[in-house]
Order: sequence, then structure tokens, then C-alpha cells
Amino acid sequence: MTGSVPMPDVMVDLETLGQRPGCVILSIGAVAFDPVAGRFGQQFHTIINRDDCIAHGLVEDLETLAWWKRQSPEARAVLRRALESPVGLIPALEAFAAFVKAQAGKVCMWGNGADFDNAILAHTYNLVGIKQPWMFWNSRCFRTLKNLRPEITVPRTGLHHDALADAQHQAEHAVALFAGMRTGAQAANGRAVSDSAPEGEAA
Repeated sequence: MTGSVPMPDVMVDLETLGQRPGCVILSIGAVAFDPVAGRFGQQFHTIINRDDCIAHGLVEDLETLAWWKRQSPEARAVLRRALESPVGLIPALEAFAAFVKAQAGKVCMWGNGADFDNAILAHTYNLVGIKQPWMFWNSRCFRTLKNLRPEITVPRTGLHHDALADAQHQAEHAVALFAGMRTGAQAANGRAVSDSAPEGEAA
């Protein structure tokens, strides 16, 4: 599934202790991919020290903490791992920026929700004084994309609420959605050509 060739798009997923910019980020997972060619590239995953996030002014949301308690033990392991992680917030953001910059050109950054992953990351980069590694006009919303064609789905693999597993699944789903939309557009164009042909003449 993966390779080292730079890709034009990145699917990112965050596990957090909040629902809006300014919240603690537990982990960042990402997959580089080409939604048109249907290819997948490098992957990124890091778990960030929870106390270091708080030291930088990020906050924890009680509602989100309660939500985590209802998740599987496997998913909740990130809470413990974030307490033990040696990776601070700034090194994690720098590593993710290097990952993005290693891709092809001005990367399109996909997150699952226009006001979640990308917005939280952008705010956090600004908070610590690091330039975000994608142009704001290249932010893309995977949630919007999948709602355009809800009948197109892909089988879920990997652990739910694991940042890398979620990013992998979303990238695979995005590729399937782009392929489905291309097929639909080609079929529509074929019908349009057929409808425009003179009577008695094959298109």
C-alpha cells in the first residue's frame, strides 16, 4: 500500500482531548496519497506528550475525556501512551511539517471535518510560532467529500480512533470516492454525446 514516492495530497487524522482549536493533541497520523492515480505513499504517526501540550497552553475538554472512557481499551491506550511519550509538542509539529514538505509540491491537506483536524493543527502551529506546512487554500474536507457520494464505501480495517489507522482508512475511502466520481462523470459525458448525435447516426 505504501511507497516512498512524493504524493500531492496528505490525509491527516488527530486524536485529541477536545473538539476545537486549542485542545490537547494526543497523536497525529497521516498518509500521503494521490487521489487521482489511486496511489499511496509515506505514512506518519506520532504520539505527543500530554503534559507538554498543557505546558504550551492547550486544554483538555471534560466532555471529550468522558467520550474516551466509552471507547475500547485498545483505543484508550493512547491516553496512557501520551502521558509516557518522550515527544514534545514542538518536535512533533516539526516532524509532521518535514513529512508534509517531503511530498510533491504544494500539498492538499485533507482532514475529517472542515473545523477539526486542519483547523486544530493550524491553530497549534500558530500558537508555537511555526509556519503551518500547507497553504490555507489547500485545506480539504474529507467529510464533505464522502457526503457527496454516500453510497461509495470501503471496508474498515485497523483500530478505530487510532490516528494512523483512521488516516489510512480515510485515504482509501477518498481514492474510492474520486474513482467513483470519475466513472460517473464519464458515464454522464457518454450520455451527453449520445443525446447530441443526429437522429439515425451513432455517437
